[in-house]
Amino acid sequence: MATFQAVFYLIAIILLVVAALPLPSRRTRGVGIALLAAAFALTAFAAPTIDAGF
Repeated sequence: MATFQAVFYLIAIILLVVAALPLPSRRTRGVGIALLAAAFALTAFAAPTIDAGF
């Protein structure tokens, strides 16, 4: 369980860093990447509840 959470938190951090990079060719894609990172972080945060349901 802890590995699952750690991997998802790492993915969320990497996506947030990529979303924060100032790339000129990207206008709103950073918002989508940031929302994906938030989804990964929320999934990692809720992992104990998800695990308890199964």
